[in-house]
Amino acid sequence: MKKSLAAAALVLAVACGKRGDPRPPVPVIPKATSDLVVAQRGTKVILSWSFPALSTAGQKLGRIRRVVVYRYVEPLPVTSPQPPQAGEVDTTLPAALALFAKVPPIGRQQFTRLRQRLDALESSDLPAATEGAKLVYGDSPPFHSSDGRPVRLDYAVVTEGTSARSEMSNLASIVPVDVAAPPQGLTATAKADGIVLAWKAAAEKPRVIGYDIYRLNKGEELTELATPVNPTPVALTTYTDTPAYGSHAYVVTAVTSNGPPRIESDASAPATAEFKDLVPPPIPTGLTALVETKTIRLIWDPVSAPDLAGYRVYRTEGAGLQELKVVGRIPLTAGAPVTDTHFSDTGVQPGISYFYEVTSVDKSGNESKAAKTDWVLVPKTP
Repeated sequence: MKKSLAAAALVLAVACGKRGDPRPPVPVIPKATSDLVVAQRGTKVILSWSFPALSTAGQKLGRIRRVVVYRYVEPLPVTSPQPPQAGEVDTTLPAALALFAKVPPIGRQQFTRLRQRLDALESSDLPAATEGAKLVYGDSPPFHSSDGRPVRLDYAVVTEGTSARSEMSNLASIVPVDVAAPPQGLTATAKADGIVLAWKAAAEKPRVIGYDIYRLNKGEELTELATPVNPTPVALTTYTDTPAYGSHAYVVTAVTSNGPPRIESDASAPATAEFKDLVPPPIPTGLTALVETKTIRLIWDPVSAPDLAGYRVYRTEGAGLQELKVVGRIPLTAGAPVTDTHFSDTGVQPGISYFYEVTSVDKSGNESKAAKTDWVLVPKTP
């Protein structure tokens, strides 16, 4: 009896115990961006970074409220009126870049103190700002301070979730400079070895170190994150591209600095061309003419070509006793090419001399040079 009462008392005590205080939900903190980069095209500075996808705990990030963009405009420090001595600046760079190369970069604490909120990409803005796996933002900043000094632009972004915000991203800096006008007169010509591009040289000032070529699908516009087909700026005003077969559009920019960050002009007007196979297959070999009754039979070796469509046969008639003269060349396979490596001409006339040509044709319509026989006389009597 005592054991039963004790057990009942224990159950009652547990049932009447107080629950713990409710805990607030753990905030989901977006992971800070670490790959913010900048570039200049024309008068715009282009920022790009990976789309925020993870929390600091490594979990998939939920809804994003906004991404805030910060900027600090840093004028070139006022220095002594003494001009720079020889060797003090890099003459291979634009003057503004060379001068800022001697100015230490701004630190994170200083940026946090001096930065200004430039803009915010709200959640509804993010789809339009997304390019592939990146977010892209274009800024039209000042290129000089109020008293005419060049400036360095420092940028950072912060991602705001529903309950918390990320740490500030890495700093990305650029010294914007005046760039050349877009290249003019771009043409695109399809040839056997590729599409040959040509354009007019840009003016020497502002500084141009070469050109970048961008290949687009027909009707496509140049995107902010497009990659040029050339690995380094092209010094000449012509370039041969070898794309996949099809129709392509091209634009060209004049490069001021290959960076990073890359600084280039706006793009030229586009030029289009259709690249297709223009290389003919090999010439047939082993062509032999066999004279038979009222027939001349041709045989030849097969041509090895992955896109071979077949062969075309031509007959040329000769006239004259001492020296044969060509009367006319007649295609004997006027329709689709023949696929066999033999052909019988039954339209010959006794006492007439002929010679024959055989060409190979690929599926793009390219025709090889002709293999020829010697003159063949069709006898008058069998």
